Amino acid sequence: MKPILHPSLVNDPLGDPGLFVQFQYEKRALLFDLGDLHRMANVNLLKVTHVFVSHTHIDHFIGFDRLLRIAFGRGHTLRMFGPDNFIANVEGKLAGFTWNLVDRYEESIDIEVTEVHADHLKTATFRAIDRFRRSDETTRPYENRVIWQEPGFSVQASILEHRVPCLGFALKESVHLNINKDRLDALGFAPGPWLNRLKQHVLDGAPDDLPIEVPVGTRGHATPETRPLGELKRELVSLTEGQKIAYVVDTVYNPQNAERIVELIQDADVFYCESPFLAEDEERARDRCHLTSRQAGLLARAGQVRQLRTFHYSPRHTDAVEQLRQEAQDAFQGR
Repeated sequence: MKPILHPSLVNDPLGDPGLFVQFQYEKRALLFDLGDLHRMANVNLLKVTHVFVSHTHIDHFIGFDRLLRIAFGRGHTLRMFGPDNFIANVEGKLAGFTWNLVDRYEESIDIEVTEVHADHLKTATFRAIDRFRRSDETTRPYENRVIWQEPGFSVQASILEHRVPCLGFALKESVHLNINKDRLDALGFAPGPWLNRLKQHVLDGAPDDLPIEVPVGTRGHATPETRPLGELKRELVSLTEGQKIAYVVDTVYNPQNAERIVELIQDADVFYCESPFLAEDEERARDRCHLTSRQAGLLARAGQVRQLRTFHYSPRHTDAVEQLRQEAQDAFQGR
């Protein structure tokens, strides 16, 4: 089954970091980091429902204004996630503008902002109709690194070190349930909405003896019969693991961080990892709390990811892009 989520870097590897993830069959997308967004078409920015910001250094947050400008007036809720102090960061951005006329508009925007702390998640809402005054502050547990979850996917975050808290993210699709069409025909079952109900029962972990009404015959001339869920699962349903996409930027290579990153990215299908410095610049990278190309490859190898894509290269290495990529791949492949 084709993956539902389709990731692509916002800029080239030397530009501001950012990852745009589109949904296959929906006019919807996720955005990881808010660096320079000038290359993104407005039509794509309008698809963004959730934004996950690693930290608020300028190259990761300068794009907030453009996203707000495009999304404003569309009448939906934009959900944003970031590290400690992120609510105040967003509040400061919003305070830089004058909002004396926003209450005249029926459709504006609500921004729900969540901070990730070591033991809890803190959320506040900013509504344009209220001139973006902070409201509805709540807290909830931060468990199993999950910061957002819905039926189709979940997002986990780990708090990493960059002299300030910096979040790494892992996006995981839910399990795909596929119906074997050949078996459906062979058993004489008619297709229809009951198949969606069948898949939902499987996802919900319903008992195998749950009776399911099945239309037997051709569409429009089918007779309902009852079959147990367990039998239908065996005959018709196959499960495929969903895609996992990991994203890590701006962090130092040390034992504690490495352990957190490897746990976060474990078995990812694709791992987007910063690689600002050449392997020979390890001391310089440590001083600036960044990774080298070799360290990115070592993390990917330890996490047993399937594909490593490095980016966020330092501008001082404009002429060494291929070397940065190759050093990371060599370490990833154990060469």
